[in-house]
Amino acid sequence: SGGPRPPARPPRGDSGLGAEFRRTMRKFKHHESKLLKKVNFYDWKSTRNVVENRILENFMIEDREDYTKYNKLAHRVSQLSAALRKMKPDDPDRIKMTEVLLNKLYAMGVIANPQSLEDCTDLPASKFCARRFAVVVWRTKFVRTLKEAVDLIKQGHFRIGPDRVSNPALHVTREMEDHIAWAIGSKVKKAVEEYKDEMDDFVLMGN
Repeated sequence: SGGPRPPARPPRGDSGLGAEFRRTMRKFKHHESKLLKKVNFYDWKSTRNVVENRILENFMIEDREDYTKYNKLAHRVSQLSAALRKMKPDDPDRIKMTEVLLNKLYAMGVIANPQSLEDCTDLPASKFCARRFAVVVWRTKFVRTLKEAVDLIKQGHFRIGPDRVSNPALHVTREMEDHIAWAIGSKVKKAVEEYKDEMDDFVLMGN
């Protein structure tokens, strides 16, 4: 017939978008090809993995997905902080949202100053890692090592308030931190207290 011919169908396994991309993509010039060969796109990924593995090891994070969630959350906080900074300082919405954000992050224990967005700029994921239950138990000197904290928490030797907690990854807020204690009836607690009493007697005797 004399009607318009339908457009040619792209080869099987090739999308129309991909075909269009190849048609419009010009060939690299010689100097561009040389420069491209020098760029190692895997180097950044490799470096990132090294840093990530070090953080997983330092905080004894067993589930990598936990760190991925911390990373995403930290990135969103940084993005929100940047957006707030672009608003006028006297904007009522900026003032209100800044107050809500800072108070929330301070209560969570991930920033030290609830009066400034400074701590929210480029907030590292490690700030969330540091609020894991096992890390807080270790940092508050209930135990000597982080591994010991992880093992004892899993075995049910710690509680927050009246509740026994066996999850080392639980996020601990500032308020929750004040209520961390040995679980009632914990044999480890008794052994630790006896050891502390012996050390106190040792010091009192002038040794």
